[in-house]
Amino acid sequence: MSLDALGNIGEFVGSIGVLVSLLYLAIQIKKNTEAERVSAYRAIVSDFGHMNETLASNQGLTQTYVQGMEDFDALASGEKAQVSQVFYMTFRYFENMYYQHRRGYVEDELWKGWERIMLTYFARPGFQSWWRARRDVFSESFASFLENTPLDRPVASYAEITGLSPHANADAEV
Repeated sequence: MSLDALGNIGEFVGSIGVLVSLLYLAIQIKKNTEAERVSAYRAIVSDFGHMNETLASNQGLTQTYVQGMEDFDALASGEKAQVSQVFYMTFRYFENMYYQHRRGYVEDELWKGWERIMLTYFARPGFQSWWRARRDVFSESFASFLENTPLDRPVASYAEITGLSPHANADAEV
């Protein structure tokens, strides 16, 4: 066998090695992407769960939050400050979900439910009052999404599903 023939065999074996390495790399990238997707979604659910846990553990805050969603302007100054922080936190979480979905980390099937709850919160009259004052602290694309995406199916508000009166005193028994 000539030196040229051995060189050709070496090049062929080398190219097979490169091809195998590229396939391995593609498989690893796919696994890593899936791990990132799972991690991003887990963080979304965890963050939103912590916020809901905060609301659920404080009956007065829950009542004030429900009232704020329906009529933010009727709240006392201190209540407005408290609810404003919860609204801000809620919609920062929603903004993160929106970007994770756009990046492909939240699948369409899961996104649809989040989108519905997001748009339902956004449509509440009290939230709309707050939004007019705070819109500019969110990204333009997220704000545009909220303002221009129609809700495909109505979702009950907190006031509707809990029976809490949006005009009750925040300190009243619920």
